[in-house]
Amino acid sequence: MRQNKVFILCNSIFLSFLVSTLTTSIASKESVNTIWAVSSFGNNDYFHQVSDIETDLTREVIYIADSGNHRVLAFDFQGKFQKIIGSKGQGPSEFSRPTGLHIFKDGGLAVADVGNRRIQIFDRHGEFVKSINTKNVQVADMIFIGDNIYAIMTFGYSGYSLKMVSEKEIQPLVNILNNEGDIVQSITIPDYPESQPFLRAIKHRVCLALSYEGKLYIPHFAMNLIHIFDLKGNKLGELIRPLPFDPGDPEIVRQTSQKDSSVGMRANFDFVTKDARFGPDGHLYLLTYTESYMDRAKRKEKGVDLPPHPMRIDVLDEETHEVVHYVKCDPEISAFDLLTKNRIVYIHEDGEGEIFLKCIQF
Repeated sequence: MRQNKVFILCNSIFLSFLVSTLTTSIASKESVNTIWAVSSFGNNDYFHQVSDIETDLTREVIYIADSGNHRVLAFDFQGKFQKIIGSKGQGPSEFSRPTGLHIFKDGGLAVADVGNRRIQIFDRHGEFVKSINTKNVQVADMIFIGDNIYAIMTFGYSGYSLKMVSEKEIQPLVNILNNEGDIVQSITIPDYPESQPFLRAIKHRVCLALSYEGKLYIPHFAMNLIHIFDLKGNKLGELIRPLPFDPGDPEIVRQTSQKDSSVGMRANFDFVTKDARFGPDGHLYLLTYTESYMDRAKRKEKGVDLPPHPMRIDVLDEETHEVVHYVKCDPEISAFDLLTKNRIVYIHEDGEGEIFLKCIQF
């Protein structure tokens, strides 16, 4: 059977903010204050397509994967620009669309250099240490745990290709790599009732967060579903959370064939969880869309002038898996992290297209 390739371009769609009326009694953090905001820095420099934010809580450094500019940026906890790590290219300390970041306990930094199919490691000063070849699997974001690397194939501004081998093939949620970049295990679940490989791949697109108890929380990007695994790949459970809308099933809207037997596809689907991480308070924070994108797209086709697409941050208790509260946030957020138990830093784009690194207190 000939193997076709479907090239999946996972472009994040960011829309403006609308205060939505919640139909649940769960408390929302109404008093959200802006501590600082930065849109330009250095020598009249700007952000472009930020894919990830990671904070070094010990050294008080904010690292930003500035994917569109092929570099990593560093700021302090007061929003002051510190330095640039890397530039566009294929050599050491050079990137092609870096997407995911990981901070080591000693202050070192790992960068998922997705366009160059590798992970680059830097010391606490931003100096290049080594490169891990990941040619056999795309790594868009990762967590280093012991001697293993827990990696997901798509995150933020990454894209990836899918080999259409079998309609029954299971797509991995997480690939576990050794320190040489080879796959030693994949964390999977049985396929959803979906025979179309492209739509099945969309349903398997996930975020990745490690709890303080050593559990992997894997929220799905296009479904209201969170899987929980231990570090050996054993499934511990799954959960859903209250949403103001019911996410629809993805649907193919366009398909094109190329002379080289590649197939390009475009699909409509609802965005649910954009990013996830555990905060210093031990809670799980989820960057969440609060309206159906598919419904909005259909209304726009009919000429309806819609207000911007709202988002919020859901905060879940790890033990009970219940939503503790919601945190209101700005529109068009592409990445976030926590500085303290009541301060969040994120990247968002305002209505005029200006991109801000912003710190809020809730």
